[in-house]
Amino acid sequence: MKINIASSGGRSHVMDLAIELEKHGHEVNFYSYVPTNRALKYGLKRKCSKSYFILALPFLVLLKITNRAHWVLFLYHYCFDIITAWIMKPCDVFIGLSPMHVYVLKYVKKKYNATVILERGTSHVIEQVKVLKGNPALKGKNPMPNMFMKRDLAGYELADYISIASNHVLQSFVKNNTSIQKIFVNPYGVNLSEFNATKLEDDEDVYDIIMVGQWCHRKGCDFITEAINRMNVVKFLHVGPIVDMSFPVSDNMKHIDSVDQKELINYYKKSKIFVLPSREEGLALVQLQAVVCGLPIVCSKFTGGRDLKEYIDDPKWIIEMPELTIDTLITCINQALKLSETQKGKRSYSKNIAQELSWKGYGNRYNNFLLKIK
Repeated sequence: MKINIASSGGRSHVMDLAIELEKHGHEVNFYSYVPTNRALKYGLKRKCSKSYFILALPFLVLLKITNRAHWVLFLYHYCFDIITAWIMKPCDVFIGLSPMHVYVLKYVKKKYNATVILERGTSHVIEQVKVLKGNPALKGKNPMPNMFMKRDLAGYELADYISIASNHVLQSFVKNNTSIQKIFVNPYGVNLSEFNATKLEDDEDVYDIIMVGQWCHRKGCDFITEAINRMNVVKFLHVGPIVDMSFPVSDNMKHIDSVDQKELINYYKKSKIFVLPSREEGLALVQLQAVVCGLPIVCSKFTGGRDLKEYIDDPKWIIEMPELTIDTLITCINQALKLSETQKGKRSYSKNIAQELSWKGYGNRYNNFLLKIK
């Protein structure tokens, strides 16, 4: 099967998908601005890499100097949606990203009679915007210009199938009148060469709680701050970029800027539990990392954590908050900390990680889906 996969520019999970589908014997072309030599380091074969780095470079510079201004991002999406279509080889299946790809969806359907699959990493855009509007940092401003929403909605209509990673995202599409027959739910994977069962380090530099990812309102970091303040004695570690909320100045709360993904396991080793009370997302990849490393998880119902329960031996290790409140978060944190006290030696609570929670498992599920629809 000839499969073309296009990123919104960088690596993202679709590069891992390209790598896995090529292993299944498909003829795969991966379109992105990732230089080929760099893509090879991630495991993509040279014959699969179709890099447009030189063409994208002026846009990348402009995005950086304008702090990813909406008009620049829209211009980038619009231009490289068209460019990707023009440079694309014939295919049986095209896999693109929402909201990046719209024109190319129409192009490959008309020119190659290709089946089109749209990857959507978060909830339906209408539901996403409802949540984002609640961010006080926006001060009443529109969190997403209509030009982006229109591209998202157009992509949903054009796609033959929409690939998502969790069931709460599925419900957001059903709520907005998308046929359930059009949706393919496939939880993401994790790189098992970088993440594995960990033993909690036995020294003073150990944290009760870790949260990895953007420090922002969308991730529920205001809930985390208030919960830590009320619990007082808990030590908290955040690893990732500061986005729209300042990080508290506190003796028991520590921030570390973004690190290379392969370095994250060193911080999971120092932490008892993982917490993510997000207001909105698809399936947080950092949760999979924490699961593989053996940390008990506390999450909201909007993180996709519930979907991971079926891949572990006992669902008690993933604690989903019944309500998104400070009191509920504190209760769940205390429950998870008690669980962590029962863990001795290597922390592991899944027998099927290599088969199910790896990128290989993700690719296997995707391949089976493609064989079924083609």
